Amino acid sequence: MKHTAKVLITAGAILLGAIPAQAAEAEISQGMFAWLTVEAYNSACSINGGTENLWENEIEGMAAEDWILAEAKNSAKKYLAVEEEFAQSGLSLRASEEETIDETLERYWNELGYGRYYEDFGIGEDDFRDVLTHSTKISILYDEKKAELEEAITQEELTSYIQEHTTLLEYISVPYSEELDEDATEEEKAAWTDADAIYNGYRDRLEEGESLADLVEEVGADEELQTLGVGSSWQYELPDVLFWNDSSQLSEEFRAAMAEAEPGTIYYFDDAAQSYQIIFMTEEFSPDWEGLDYYRDSIVSAMTDQAFLDEMSSWGEEMELANEADLPTAQEIRAMWNEE
Repeated sequence: MKHTAKVLITAGAILLGAIPAQAAEAEISQGMFAWLTVEAYNSACSINGGTENLWENEIEGMAAEDWILAEAKNSAKKYLAVEEEFAQSGLSLRASEEETIDETLERYWNELGYGRYYEDFGIGEDDFRDVLTHSTKISILYDEKKAELEEAITQEELTSYIQEHTTLLEYISVPYSEELDEDATEEEKAAWTDADAIYNGYRDRLEEGESLADLVEEVGADEELQTLGVGSSWQYELPDVLFWNDSSQLSEEFRAAMAEAEPGTIYYFDDAAQSYQIIFMTEEFSPDWEGLDYYRDSIVSAMTDQAFLDEMSSWGEEMELANEADLPTAQEIRAMWNEE
């Protein structure tokens, strides 16, 4: 039977922590290594775009089974490094956290049947408890370090991060017109909105010399237009907003259009993926931008998370797996999914 596995906690969410002061050697349990192998397999499938032809394709220049094994070993080293750091930190889990672990274990492993999936891979209930406990330890370690990481962020770093990861944008978005049935009643005809006419009206006014910022504000103040689905970037009494470049609120096509746009130039974009016509203009971000204070906390939080992840990426590099010789080979990992 070919195994499949549901992902409950991603490797990225699990494998954080603080590196031990000195290099160390420790053993990874077979059950935990099996968990990390399944996580690595899921990551490989994600990179591959699914399970199809996974074992025939390469993952980042490596045979899939070799990549999965290498990823699982690296994750194992990070796992052990975190466990050692937590043990040396003097920190501990609170009773409420232990209770949450118990409840989560019961909910997912037993009630939702995750155990039936993972047990096929040699992962037991105690291993799953270790996964949940490890994740909690990471949260505790992060909380201890967060304030220090936030304080270390400079204005220059803040500006650089915003310029790299966000786009300052003015826009008006108008939904596609709904088709009016040829048998529509007079009442339906009267209620129908010609969204194309709204869009073209704004386009005409811009071409006649009105500013996009003024039109953005106009839309932001017009509640009737907003009930029709027309929107704009008007927020906090400002015409421009910051969007994360990878925001799932935006279609892939529109994100690409934003990335290619010349700041200060007005563009007219047909966002077929989300059925909107969009008038937009990107702007160069400046540290003096009036809206920065409205976004500062979320940006600093993102930077802190990233700084923590960056610091964690080097963890485990000096950690040795004492029982590495006893771990599955690449071919044995492939066989876990009945691929010889």
